[in-house]
Amino acid sequence: MIVRRNDLVVFLVVAFGLSWLFALWPWIGNKKVPSVFVSSAAVWMMLTPTLAVLALWWYRRRSMPELVAETGSRLGSRPRQTVWLIVAAWFGTAAFVWLAFGVSVLLGMNEFDFSLGVDWTVLIILEALVGSTLATLPLALGEELGWRGWLQPQLTGRFGVAFGLVATGVIWGLWHLPLTLRGYNYPELGAWAAAVFVVTCVFFGLVLGWLRMRSGSVWPCVVAHAAWNAHAIGVSAFGSLDEKPNQLLSGHGGVVGWVLLALLAAILFLLFPVRGNDHTDPNAPAIQEPAAPPAPTAS
Repeated sequence: MIVRRNDLVVFLVVAFGLSWLFALWPWIGNKKVPSVFVSSAAVWMMLTPTLAVLALWWYRRRSMPELVAETGSRLGSRPRQTVWLIVAAWFGTAAFVWLAFGVSVLLGMNEFDFSLGVDWTVLIILEALVGSTLATLPLALGEELGWRGWLQPQLTGRFGVAFGLVATGVIWGLWHLPLTLRGYNYPELGAWAAAVFVVTCVFFGLVLGWLRMRSGSVWPCVVAHAAWNAHAIGVSAFGSLDEKPNQLLSGHGGVVGWVLLALLAAILFLLFPVRGNDHTDPNAPAIQEPAAPPAPTAS
């Protein structure tokens, strides 16, 4: 894969430019979390990384088969393994979010509200596991085609696995600035939510990055991203209304989550190593670079 600096510039300018454009609503109206304006902006923003990839492909005059191949939109060279990774991402991400919540409760950082009863508890968990995850898949795809589908292979191919994964996570987190500066995801932290969310994106991005390289496909990342968002909403239903948790420390997006994500990433990379070129599907059609124009001949 030939990595061009101009490609990175085009992708980042479009992705970040459109994210701020779609997020103008809450800024112009001075709306803060929670707000329907902020939620609507978040929905539209999640499509901008894919729009950036499409803009890049228009700029480079590439074909659709090349677009599909380079973004890992197939199931990779080992489809059966990819399917299992999709299943693992679906249920594993759900288990992780609830584990982080449980650890936070055990450490006294959060309180579990038992007033919902067993029936409602099971219903909320199942709804997050199936309904919300499926409903969130298109928006998660909108992000992941850009971040893990296109950007991550570019950065790991140019700078190596470690730096490439961290850089992808940082860019992913900074892309959320139009919302996180308004306290999105961490309303109690205000503008500090922006810095906290960057750290969360780096740690979660390590796991998503491993899924991308291990499978050669973006689909396990899409499912994990959708499940993360779905269960983040589901688990919030069980928090105590009387005692607000410390958002910096507790839950899957706080320090507890960071530690658990770091441990999970270390286990995955140590037990199942990957390489920087593992994004490539050997069965995908080769991407042809345009031929250089012939040199002028002397008359």
